[in-house]
Amino acid sequence: MKKFILCLMLLPALFTSCYKDEGNYDYKELNEITVDTVGVKTSFVIDQYDSLVIEPKINFSLSALPETALSYRWIMYSDAWGKDDTETTELSTERNLNVQITAPASATPYAVRLYITNKNDGSSYEMKYTVTVQPSVVSGILALHQDADGVDFDYIATAGAVMIDKNKHMRNVVSSILDRKLSGNAAAVSAVRVNYTTLINRVYVATDEEFMQLSGYDFAYECDINELFYDIPSRLQLSKVKREGQTPYCTILVNDGSVYNINNQASQKWSNTFSDPLRPSSDLGERIVVSPYYYIPDANFPMASAIFYDELGKRFVRLPKTFYETEEIVSFDPQVSTAFDVNNVGKDLIWLGKGYNNHAFAVMTDGSSRELYRADFNKAETIYDEDGSPEYNEELNDLALRIYDLTSLTDIEKAKFYDLGLYATQLMYATDRDIYVVSISGSNVRCEKINRDFPEGEEITALMIWNPDMNIMRSLETTRGKYLYVATWNGEEGKIYEFKIARNTGRMDNDIPDEFGKVDAAAPVNVFDGMGKITDLCIKLQGKDNFDN
Repeated sequence: MKKFILCLMLLPALFTSCYKDEGNYDYKELNEITVDTVGVKTSFVIDQYDSLVIEPKINFSLSALPETALSYRWIMYSDAWGKDDTETTELSTERNLNVQITAPASATPYAVRLYITNKNDGSSYEMKYTVTVQPSVVSGILALHQDADGVDFDYIATAGAVMIDKNKHMRNVVSSILDRKLSGNAAAVSAVRVNYTTLINRVYVATDEEFMQLSGYDFAYECDINELFYDIPSRLQLSKVKREGQTPYCTILVNDGSVYNINNQASQKWSNTFSDPLRPSSDLGERIVVSPYYYIPDANFPMASAIFYDELGKRFVRLPKTFYETEEIVSFDPQVSTAFDVNNVGKDLIWLGKGYNNHAFAVMTDGSSRELYRADFNKAETIYDEDGSPEYNEELNDLALRIYDLTSLTDIEKAKFYDLGLYATQLMYATDRDIYVVSISGSNVRCEKINRDFPEGEEITALMIWNPDMNIMRSLETTRGKYLYVATWNGEEGKIYEFKIARNTGRMDNDIPDEFGKVDAAAPVNVFDGMGKITDLCIKLQGKDNFDN
């Protein structure tokens, strides 16, 4: 009886359900959207900062819809376990994707999704692509340039110098990271890296208004002037930042005649902040004004972390090897050399660099003459006797080696840019239009012009020989000293010429045949254009944590 009553109660509900199912619906076949994947790449491997290009072939189950009836959305997110598309980067709303990928390089692939929506009925389709981003910043050069919009730098790596498959040219790195250029007048671009820790791998870019640190691994922004100084200097006249040698513990910077450093024997390796200005010792007087050009020794446990030229006292001074952050700048021990006295040079410094045998070479003048002063600052502070006991290195009293008279060399009074060869006693200098190499043998000094004339209206604005530090990149020894980079400006566009040179002579040495099979030793290997006025060049060594990469 109970079962019979229950069936009667359910009967109206059954009739009601059947009624809803028999409603008067207008059934239409859906015009489904799909993306054709037959024979089409869905996985990509690209370098960071390269453009990702995907042109999907869209199919419809019925008839093709006009573009006005469709909307697109491209997004990107990490495809790691536990990640989903809730944390995304918007890439584009165009049908075809063509965007620069700035996401960090990662062993974990990224997912790139395309959403296609039919505006007429609201139906949608999604397609997933897999993208692996690998580091694009290998060894190369950085070129600081300026135009009406501000200051930026380009990164260039060439197949010849860096031994890669093809050239890389990353334009306007600062703009790609910050969506703006730096303000002010261009000052310097520098790269600092050591092998014993991955924490010190930095790029510095400076103007007279801004000072910024980027990652040497992928150019990601790290910090600005507010973190780089304890007290921001009232005036910015920033030099290159350097950190070199077999035992590099100090990162050195000169600003407006004062020395600043980061001493990682006194501070943590991850410290970004430069010390307060280093004071002179009492024997140097109350004030020194150091040149923006300085020398860092390469010796193991050298007598100094860096050597500077005091423009006020017209003498060389040094920052001792120290465990203290704010060690004083001091003089050298009394000298016995007859060539000259490093404690009392008495000339104005034009330029200072490191050359053959790791010697310091300084271009000096008294206002009319030009001389090349040579000294061996690459001395160990302590030597050991036969019993292994430490003793004072008496060579520290005899640092000056020689003076070469350059006054009679062609156009030397017009020289604006200098660099040094490392495989012979060899100085290179450039005027607005011409490049000369100086060969030195004993007291014999001669020069020769090595370049063919640049196009009419172009003037040289920077010059640098490819001399990567072997303490960092021993694998580049085969190309070291064999390439010359020259920047020019024609009033509208900055260019960089890459020339191949003989590292023992400095002469042009392009041995690559052109399209007709002809070899022209003076022809550039590469020309990179489209930049603002280039004011500084530096070598950037690859941002990995092993010795040879």
